[in-house]
Amino acid sequence: MATVDEQRVPRDGGFGERVVHLAEQANPAFAAGSVVVPLAAVALTAALGSTTGLFYTHVVTGAIWFGFALVFPAVVGPVLGGLDDEAAWAVTRRLTPKVVFFVFGTSLATVVSGTILLGGTGLSYGYSGTWPTVALASGWGLFLFGLVVPNRLHLREYYLRSRDDPDEAALATVERRILVVGLFEAVAMLGIIVTMTGLRLGV
Repeated sequence: MATVDEQRVPRDGGFGERVVHLAEQANPAFAAGSVVVPLAAVALTAALGSTTGLFYTHVVTGAIWFGFALVFPAVVGPVLGGLDDEAAWAVTRRLTPKVVFFVFGTSLATVVSGTILLGGTGLSYGYSGTWPTVALASGWGLFLFGLVVPNRLHLREYYLRSRDDPDEAALATVERRILVVGLFEAVAMLGIIVTMTGLRLGV
């Protein structure tokens, strides 16, 4: 397996150094596009005054976010756990940096578009009261939770696998936590979806 120096993985570097490294590994154009494109879709539909366009932007980005929360712990984690160290690192090295930026962009677009739709602007659906407030607060809470917990766990796995001799026990612990956190995110997202669907259907 390639050494840490060859892959230039800054395990002990600062935040900025790590972001630059991940962007380089993801491809800078992909990293920028993953954040800019979904936010641009939100900005464009809002500027055009299209509530329908904003709603579908919210649904599409939310579905992608929800999908990643399920696919990673349920599919990707077990697959990586069944590979040898070299193969697992080859997949993780290519996948994780891209996912970090992609999920950040789609999840941020989801909560921003949701805020506009529920925020009492001219583009909002005019909902008010307890449940819209709960849904909106839960969305932002889940976004911040994603940055602090699952994102850090995936990066922890990335840095562990970058070592010449990965700590298998530590990796197994991280993978179990990713599974638990992913299930929690999925349940929380499902709760938000049920709440918002009920509001849309008037039930």
